[in-house]
Amino acid sequence: MKKNFARKIKKIKSKKRRSEILASYHGWCKHGDCKHLWNVLTNNYMGFAKKGIKQSQRTKDGKKFFDVPPVRIMEILNVPITVIDFESNVKTKQGEDRVCVLIEIDGVKKKFITNCFNLKDVLFQASELEQKGEKIFPVDDVIIRRKQLNEGKSAYYFDE
Repeated sequence: MKKNFARKIKKIKSKKRRSEILASYHGWCKHGDCKHLWNVLTNNYMGFAKKGIKQSQRTKDGKKFFDVPPVRIMEILNVPITVIDFESNVKTKQGEDRVCVLIEIDGVKKKFITNCFNLKDVLFQASELEQKGEKIFPVDDVIIRRKQLNEGKSAYYFDE
């Protein structure tokens, strides 16, 4: 098979036919652990990463995707965090129009999702300033506090 592959690759002139043959042998090389053979015969690499193509950090609707573990907002209350970035209009099981916030705590990146008006308001103001050219993110030493409201409800706010 190796010799046939090498011979066919050298003979073919048509780009279309070459791509068809390469596609059929690509599977063979991939599953046969023949990456070196593939690289030698095709001057090519088998993975996207080797070609400089990597996973986009966006979802199919164009929103930023933070591939880090989630944390509950209650776990980060009264603890200094760094707010790195955020994405608005996120849809979750709890509802729409949420905000996903990328944070760093003790050198570890995490994310939390909120619908709190106070937190969203501050983040949107920061985003507007960044759109005007001012560098805002990341914001260091931010502390999220909780304020108890009536009827068992509470609100969260940034305390710097």
